[in-house]
Amino acid sequence: MKFSTIPSIATALFLLLPCTAPAQEDPEAVYGKFHRAAASGNLEEMAKYGPDARRAELATMSAAQKDANVKMLAAMMPRAFTLRSKLVNPDGRSARLIVSGQGESIVEGKPETLYGMIRMVMARGEWKVDESSWSNAQPGILARVQPAGSLSVDKAALKAAGKPQGAPVVGSTSATPPRKLGTAKPACVYKPVMTAEDMDNCR
Repeated sequence: MKFSTIPSIATALFLLLPCTAPAQEDPEAVYGKFHRAAASGNLEEMAKYGPDARRAELATMSAAQKDANVKMLAAMMPRAFTLRSKLVNPDGRSARLIVSGQGESIVEGKPETLYGMIRMVMARGEWKVDESSWSNAQPGILARVQPAGSLSVDKAALKAAGKPQGAPVVGSTSATPPRKLGTAKPACVYKPVMTAEDMDNCR
């Protein structure tokens, strides 16, 4: 029995193709996908953009816990965001994004501005959303540093929400409670997957 040593035309063409690795997405692009999934209440889609530890936490939660998680996160973040600041650590393993968007509350005759502090981590060559924290207090770094270039608005989230791009964006947040004496409550940090303790800190 003889075996041909002449490669097929298809094999030959494949060997001639350049071997290029897929381009790595920027951290803000990955966060945009996470944000859209959160705004639409899709926890399973959100988990795709979280690190392994967050997905492991999700696997241990009941359906009711999952539902409460995604509802709380969706209620506390704007429907669309603008990238205000981006800082990637020199080692390329983590990044910090500061984003902002319009909430549903009206302050001095205009929609309240919410600010998000997003921590990204690198896992197996891909950016993942490790933490997402929203507040109506402007981060101090924005007062010291002017935003660079054009600002990135998540237009896809606006479209998904069924709102014209020029209209106020729907979202919600609770006002920062007045300061009281006593033991300080742990900071509220929104994560792709939240434990019961995390949710209690954000009430």
